[in-house]
Amino acid sequence: MIRFGIIGCGAISNTHASAIAQLDGAMFGACCDINVTRGQAFAQKNNCRFYDDYHALLADKTLDAVIIATPHYLHATMSLASLAAGKHVLCEKPMATTKEDAAALAIAVEKSKKVYAVCFQNRFNPPFIKLKKMIEQNKFGNLNGVKCELTWHRDQAYYAAADWKGSLVQEGGGVLINQGIHTLDAITWFIAPLDKIKGKIMTSLLEDVIEVEDAAMATGLIGEIPIVIHASNNFSSSPSPTITFDFEKSSIVLSMETLMIDGQVVDIQSITQSAEHKAQWGDSHKRLIEAFCHRLNGQYALNDEYLPGLDARYALAIIWGIYDSNQLNRWVTL
Repeated sequence: MIRFGIIGCGAISNTHASAIAQLDGAMFGACCDINVTRGQAFAQKNNCRFYDDYHALLADKTLDAVIIATPHYLHATMSLASLAAGKHVLCEKPMATTKEDAAALAIAVEKSKKVYAVCFQNRFNPPFIKLKKMIEQNKFGNLNGVKCELTWHRDQAYYAAADWKGSLVQEGGGVLINQGIHTLDAITWFIAPLDKIKGKIMTSLLEDVIEVEDAAMATGLIGEIPIVIHASNNFSSSPSPTITFDFEKSSIVLSMETLMIDGQVVDIQSITQSAEHKAQWGDSHKRLIEAFCHRLNGQYALNDEYLPGLDARYALAIIWGIYDSNQLNRWVTL
């Protein structure tokens, strides 16, 4: 039995709890939150111990692994502390908000010999897995280009609900590091890390409310292959992000729910919707956590190799590259 502790009992914690409840051989042993009322409610609902200090949770020797589900700026600090305490770590994205923290974390993971994973759960969506295998089999010939589009709706109420969101220091950025990061991870996972990028960011509709960007556009290169990126939180609704692949033999459009090849929808098992998650997240936390548990137990099942680890840095490299390029007004090598 793998006993998890979770640090942070906000909205995303319920998604992790729902996933773990569906897995044999996994359970919550403890939770932690500085909001005592919220943390105790989570503990009661999930039949686990409650701590109001994460250091006390990390000292709990009955716990095998820790899920980090706190605001962005705490991810690296708490991951480092968890590894130092001898715990395996499953961290919500992003793994860090600064280049220095990401580098320190990579070193700590290598030294610790513990399992470290990042919640890029979209890799386990059925359309993503189907396309990944087809690309690995070289079904489509050479790649000519990629287009990424995310247009969601995030208004003032969204930022008012959590005081750390919209803060440059605490969130680390806006639409790129919070919403667009899943799409950028997908590009590096399907194809390769980017070599260079040039981009622009701006804050428009919420310029009087937030310190971070609500819109971004960029062009990246993998070799000579153009990667076009467009992200905005200013749309009227939040449709599924799409990635368009222009291959030599086929045109492919991928969303959270569907895979379309040359205008035809590929028959893939539907994604089961759960009351514990937003539709845009997909429903793949369970498969990701299951793969994480397999890694801890020395087991292997189909698709477990897709578990995100330190390769989560590649999406962050794109984001930081866009931020640097915006400031310097030039191409940035990644």
